[in-house]
Amino acid sequence: GETIRPHILELWAMHIAMPLRRAFGPAIGFLDGVAARRPVATSMAVTAVKAGAADVFVQTYVERSGSIEPRRAATFALFGFSYQGCFQYVVINHLLEHRFPGRSIGNIIRKVCAVNLIADPIFFFPAFYTLREWMHTRSLGPGTFVTAMRNYSEGIREDLRNTWAVWFPGHMITFGVIPPHLRMPWVAALSFSYMVVLSMTRGAYRPSAERPGTIEPMQ
Repeated sequence: GETIRPHILELWAMHIAMPLRRAFGPAIGFLDGVAARRPVATSMAVTAVKAGAADVFVQTYVERSGSIEPRRAATFALFGFSYQGCFQYVVINHLLEHRFPGRSIGNIIRKVCAVNLIADPIFFFPAFYTLREWMHTRSLGPGTFVTAMRNYSEGIREDLRNTWAVWFPGHMITFGVIPPHLRMPWVAALSFSYMVVLSMTRGAYRPSAERPGTIEPMQ
């Protein structure tokens, strides 16, 4: 297919990035070097810190809770480390690039749709809800997954609306502009705002006993 011309996305991104490079040039150069040498480790570290920090931000400044709930923050940090830092890295930088290589308009759109319409609904949210259930009940079994999927089904419309509002346009930049070794730091930076939304809408946990009809996790 026809490759996107530089003046459409790349020059726009360069225009946006120039003030940031002038202000944070050494830090950006350092991050670029580290990410190029150790892309997977950078991905895991950045996404874990970002996800945990987003939840702490919500607990402190949005919900104004008197104290931080460690297990809730740990859920987000562990999810950022495992799913976003590891699994999503493989999906974005390897699987999709192998299936739809390059930056043609058609392949960028295919990759964006694959993440938003397949990876997120089928993997991202089930993984998040299951991890949240496990972290709070400290049990892992069929009942844990059933309860997690029931919670997911109750909020699926809001979840998908929120994620698509961020990631359909966001991943156009991911796949159309950002070099592979910097994609996960870029995703982490953009997803801080999304993790704030996810923490606000799905961070609070109600025990299954408080949810009528919910199957108790198996011990």
